[in-house]
Amino acid sequence: MRRKNTETKITHPFWQNDITTMLLRLLAAFIAMSVIDIAFYMIDKPYLGHITGFAESWSIACGSLRFNLMSLLIANSPFILLSILPFHFREKRWYQGILYAIYLIVNSAVIIMNSVDIIYYSHTMKRLTLEDTHFTSNSNNLPIISDFALHNLPVIIIALTLIGLLIYSWHYIIYRPTSIENKRRYNLVNTIVALVVIALGACGIRGTFNPTKPWTKMNEAAAYSPEKTWLTLSNPYCFFRTLDKDTEYDKVHYFSDEERDRIFSPEHHIDSSNVDLSQYNVVVFIMESFSKEHSKYLCPDLYGHEPGCTPFLDSLMQEGYTFTHAYANGMKSIEAMPAVFASIPSFKTSFATLPDTFGEFEAMPEILSKQGYSTAFFSGSERNSMGFEDMAKLFGIEKCYCREEYESAYPVNDSTIEPFWGVYDMPYFLFMADEIHKMQEPFFASVFNLTSHHPYRVPPDYADIVPQGHTPEQRVVAYTDMAFRAFFNRVKDEPWFCNTVFVFVADHVAPLTYAPQSCTMKGHSSIIQFLYTPDGTLHGTDSTTVQQLDLMPTLLGLLGNKEPYFAFGRDVFNEPQRQPVAFNCLNQLYQCITDSTTFYFDTEKVVETIEGKPEKEDVDFLKAVLQCYTESLTNRKYTIKE
Repeated sequence: MRRKNTETKITHPFWQNDITTMLLRLLAAFIAMSVIDIAFYMIDKPYLGHITGFAESWSIACGSLRFNLMSLLIANSPFILLSILPFHFREKRWYQGILYAIYLIVNSAVIIMNSVDIIYYSHTMKRLTLEDTHFTSNSNNLPIISDFALHNLPVIIIALTLIGLLIYSWHYIIYRPTSIENKRRYNLVNTIVALVVIALGACGIRGTFNPTKPWTKMNEAAAYSPEKTWLTLSNPYCFFRTLDKDTEYDKVHYFSDEERDRIFSPEHHIDSSNVDLSQYNVVVFIMESFSKEHSKYLCPDLYGHEPGCTPFLDSLMQEGYTFTHAYANGMKSIEAMPAVFASIPSFKTSFATLPDTFGEFEAMPEILSKQGYSTAFFSGSERNSMGFEDMAKLFGIEKCYCREEYESAYPVNDSTIEPFWGVYDMPYFLFMADEIHKMQEPFFASVFNLTSHHPYRVPPDYADIVPQGHTPEQRVVAYTDMAFRAFFNRVKDEPWFCNTVFVFVADHVAPLTYAPQSCTMKGHSSIIQFLYTPDGTLHGTDSTTVQQLDLMPTLLGLLGNKEPYFAFGRDVFNEPQRQPVAFNCLNQLYQCITDSTTFYFDTEKVVETIEGKPEKEDVDFLKAVLQCYTESLTNRKYTIKE
């Protein structure tokens, strides 16, 4: 006789019923999420930092359990509701099959989302949220995702293993229906149980039993560990919380209009400039992932006798006007363009993806266009693949050159076209030089380079020329530095060359870091930013705190603009009354960097401070900035008051 092997399975008739079976299966999914949290920390430890002591470990563990529970309940709401229906048909095989399909699909998706977060975090210092679906229509998504998967096989293996264990656990936890024979009693008992489950589930989704204070904001995770907020958080909580439009930005109000204007005003009125570059041309290079750590000139102790990754840019920095403490206002490429061209920051959601983006603008390209400048934007990707061209046109740029324009004029082969994004920087910069030659002076030209981006490829004919570097990103940064040298060699004899101010600014910090300080929250905002004039008009170093937002006011001042304009930054040459400061949003906290301190703010209070205690004036300044940002988005107006 064949012996049934039931001893190792959970089959106790007393306590196993519809509800306990559901709870055990949810527990299995919860454990899988906790395993991913551990993997998240182990893999992204260089970016998250060390956990110091038992107190922080316990705090992070408690926070992770809380947000994992909320994520689990949010995602499994359909499974839970269908599992607790107080009717006998839930015992049918076909119905259990439906529950199995829902459970497996939902929790596999949860595992995949949190596994993707492990990879995504090192590139953006955040988890996936709704705004990250902005680029799902890009035609290059599939090859990029495939490349990510190939280079992150351990994460893929962990995810597939956990999904396999979920399948095993479902069959291991044997379903036993609730054993109440009387139909009326069965319905009554299970209705009461269902109501209790719904009530507890609602409290779990809200994160608290307090009926008036649900945990609906991601920045509340900072209460457990400000620097490791994203480790504490979990998906799909992050994704679902950003479905609510009210979470796109914090709608704050701290001061009266008069008081706010006294502390901070985005209105600029410059009557004269200390440096006159009127009618100079402008060429702006927005450099993909050019962290401060890539430059030996900015970080001499980091490289010793090595040349660093940017020898050509380093030579320009020594001849130009270099900001040694410059910071990005965002963590993603799409956040750099509003900061550089319109002096508008991105905080919890990228400004470019907000519906409030469409409003009244007077960005730098439009202001210069009204003063007789011809304007152009260059990007080697296919048209609008990153939303760059739409953003450029919104800011008043007249003509955009993309991959299509390059391919219509130059040969296409393995040495010119990178298979993931578009045209390699070297040939594209030379194409840009030829097109600028055709522009009417004065002109404003800008380019967003591509090659120094994942998947870190260089053309085949440069494979043995470009140094390896300490990270894969340093290799492509070194190639792009060579492309800058080639561009300058092409244009140095042009009649417009000496009458031009060249602007170099990184979009954000590189995902793969080499310097230990780049792994800190402040260090993960430190970028290369400098101005270069071939005639030597601008020369020196500036050690005050600057940000991407400062470029528009500074350039308008240099170019002799006398018209009032709207900007969140400061003119570093002509507005000594404005505080040197940089601000952005990291780990769902507002980071504010001044010359004397760095602190983190959660819209209500300072939650952490490094490098000195902030003065009340510093905190009030950040509050005034946030209030101004709220008012601008609410009114959809980014111009001065009439």
